[in-house]
Amino acid sequence: MMPALPSWQWPERSTTRRENMKMRQWMAAGTLLLAIGTATAAPQGGAGAASVRQLLAAAHVDDLMQQVAQQMGQQIDVMVKHGMPCLAPGAVSSVLTSPQAVQKMIDLIVPIYRRNFTEQDVKGLLAFYRTPLGQKMLRMQPVIMRESMQAGEQFGREQVEQRIGQLKTEGKLDTAGKCPVAPAKSAPSGH
Repeated sequence: MMPALPSWQWPERSTTRRENMKMRQWMAAGTLLLAIGTATAAPQGGAGAASVRQLLAAAHVDDLMQQVAQQMGQQIDVMVKHGMPCLAPGAVSSVLTSPQAVQKMIDLIVPIYRRNFTEQDVKGLLAFYRTPLGQKMLRMQPVIMRESMQAGEQFGREQVEQRIGQLKTEGKLDTAGKCPVAPAKSAPSGH
């Protein structure tokens, strides 16, 4: 069993840095999708931009996106610290965490909502978010997201550990979890 690692760190011996970054990007993208709403609808379209912006404001999407951007920024800062120690914390991550970046992300989301929700859908969602249950959903969504991410990270870690164990058993990895030294390939024989 591998030692417990902080939630942002995958075991370096089981994946490359590029794979680590790709996993983190996928996890961040999944988190962002969760952050912008949990309701789904068949693509119908037709919602007005002003109505969608009202919905996003009522759902506090800007706050959720800021939280996600901060979490992503912290992960980026850790990677930058190790890979580019000459840079100050925030030198790279600030492009995601500024209020302007959050507004740009919202600007990217508005057309997605417009394509996938009718004006009636948006009005229904607005009405829901104004109810006590809708307000509870908004209050609980960050907790649900955080706990879901933790559960997903734990699941991923367990699956990776299990697969690494299988690869060791199959002889594809040595006992340290590294690729075994391959014997030198012999030169092809000439005909």
